[in-house]
Amino acid sequence: MALGVFVNWRGNTINKEVHGGVRAAWFLYVLTVVTNVVIVPNLLNMVTYLHGTMHMGVSGSVTTAANFFGATSGFAMIGAFLSDSYITRARTMLLIGPFMFLGYGLLALQAYLPSLHPPACNTEAELNNCKQVHGKNAALLYVGLYLSAVGDGCIRSCLPSLGADQFDHEDPKESHQQSSFFNWYTFGISFGGFVGLILIVWLQNYKGWDVALGLCAVIVLLGLLVVAAGLPFYRNQVPQGSPLTRILQVLVVAFRNRKTEVGEGLEETHESSIEISR
Repeated sequence: MALGVFVNWRGNTINKEVHGGVRAAWFLYVLTVVTNVVIVPNLLNMVTYLHGTMHMGVSGSVTTAANFFGATSGFAMIGAFLSDSYITRARTMLLIGPFMFLGYGLLALQAYLPSLHPPACNTEAELNNCKQVHGKNAALLYVGLYLSAVGDGCIRSCLPSLGADQFDHEDPKESHQQSSFFNWYTFGISFGGFVGLILIVWLQNYKGWDVALGLCAVIVLLGLLVVAAGLPFYRNQVPQGSPLTRILQVLVVAFRNRKTEVGEGLEETHESSIEISR
């Protein structure tokens, strides 16, 4: 990792003694733990919430949950593309991550206000008589779910990469610290999920989904505030521009040289490659 392509949060050249390293990574460990406290139990219990509280059928609940999981992965790709091409990873998380807080806040509000969700009924005994969520309330449900998917996806894609950026793999000491970061990062995922499966699931079952989802929103907000507090200490990789542009440039050159002789084509392609690299 060449330190010359890394800057601080103001866009200035980094100071290796100040920016990056274990101190910067600790802010990211906190976000790793708190996001998994939220994500793991809600992913596992999403079908229960949709079926038991929103009174969707089993097949509809499973389909909605599967679409939510897929959307989270899709938004992770978008977040990775934006952070690599146009804005830094830290800014991507801080700009788009709040959508996760907003999504869980809307879901908590919907679970709390009786007018925003169907009346309670026994879905096991009288599912046919249970009123399923519909209309504006259904729209609110989907908005909350997919806002949280946007934020979750972007955080999930940027967090490990930003952590790796804090260490120079060409420095033996920092290379070892980088390996340790991923060990602690993996531990943070497991530990956060363990805490979430105990705390959040207990709240869902005994205190209500409104309390559980509200606490999730607060936890996400606290995690983002911790990451924001670490901005002065991060090493931020300078975005390299869209890779799609460079791919299209190569394809255009190849199309223009399709009828030229091999030697002439190689020479022009070499010159075009130099121009593209600039």
